[in-house]
Amino acid sequence: MKKEQKRNPVAAMAFLCYAALMIFLLFAEDRVASDGLPYWEQVKHNCSFKFFHTIGNYWDVLTRPEYYITKWEAYGVYRFQARVALINLLGNVVMFVPLGAFLPMLWQKLQKAWKAILVGLLTVVLVELCQLLTLRGKCDVDDLLLNMAGVILGYGLWRLIGYCRRKRK
Repeated sequence: MKKEQKRNPVAAMAFLCYAALMIFLLFAEDRVASDGLPYWEQVKHNCSFKFFHTIGNYWDVLTRPEYYITKWEAYGVYRFQARVALINLLGNVVMFVPLGAFLPMLWQKLQKAWKAILVGLLTVVLVELCQLLTLRGKCDVDDLLLNMAGVILGYGLWRLIGYCRRKRK
């Protein structure tokens, strides 16, 4: 007979709240549909499979302010674009840090790094595909990279906290 895993109810409730917030943030925004285009044309225009294309563009905006302030002839436009770049780069990482920590915390079978990272990857791919097919958000391979950085960081933080707790005892 299998031994039943005991889950921390506070952690389980926190995970459910996190999942609900993620669903809202990822899918409740307005559609990015283009009026007049057939659905599959919109899907085609709503994805990017060029590695580091989006990340590179955002990084360029953040690291060359004088160029973009001159190009756009307005500091306010640059400030807005730099804010968008920072929110997208950091947001795509930070949003998935909790997932990387919750997976091994709540499911004992996911305490090995490769298992947690694989489930994280499958989750991120599912999110990107859903965003693509529902036209809510953009399906971008760079989002996948940044989201996975968050999952791995979250898993690492979970490991570090566990190590610190064991050291204290």
